[in-house]
Amino acid sequence: SAIAESLLDDLAGLMREPRHQNIQVDIEERVSKDIVSLVRDGVVSLGVCWSQVDLGGLESRPYRHDELVLAVPQGHPLAGSAALHFEDTLDFEHVGLPPSTAVYTLLHRCAVRAGKTLRNRAVVSNFDAAFRVVGAGLGVSVVPLEISRLHAEAGRIVTVPLLDDWAHRRFSICFKRQQDLPPAAQRLLTYLEERAAGGPADQTAT
Repeated sequence: SAIAESLLDDLAGLMREPRHQNIQVDIEERVSKDIVSLVRDGVVSLGVCWSQVDLGGLESRPYRHDELVLAVPQGHPLAGSAALHFEDTLDFEHVGLPPSTAVYTLLHRCAVRAGKTLRNRAVVSNFDAAFRVVGAGLGVSVVPLEISRLHAEAGRIVTVPLLDDWAHRRFSICFKRQQDLPPAAQRLLTYLEERAAGGPADQTAT
């Protein structure tokens, strides 16, 4: 995902610094609710997840944000739209993510509130796969803007902004108790907060 790429860039910046040369980071990509469970269970020290998931019992700090847009095949009836509400897309077939993902849960709830059914022509495991299916003309899909910029260059896909408030996603760094974090995790937390805020850490990364 786009946020995973930003996180990897931030981690690389941290580990390039001479004072952090002995830090080792293990990274595993999961859906947000699984990340929260791993942190709650003490399996991992820190997690980065969508802020809309239940973070009860955990401490958190704001991280980065991204924007969700609608990926549409060229020539689709929605391709010429300047902007849309998600409800406006529900008369068309979608390419969706699995039910275990936060995005699926959000879109399903929005469809229910609108009194409509979210019809998935295909369900794929990640956003890259969603773009391939959309590019084949098999449906529309709600995707991160940053990733859409990479795929739109092929000319088979256009992106349409979504007007819904939830389309502007915020992410959080979550952990059990800051005072109990290992020293390396404390330093990583501080670094990620600074990067997200555009603070001093931005001056050290290239």
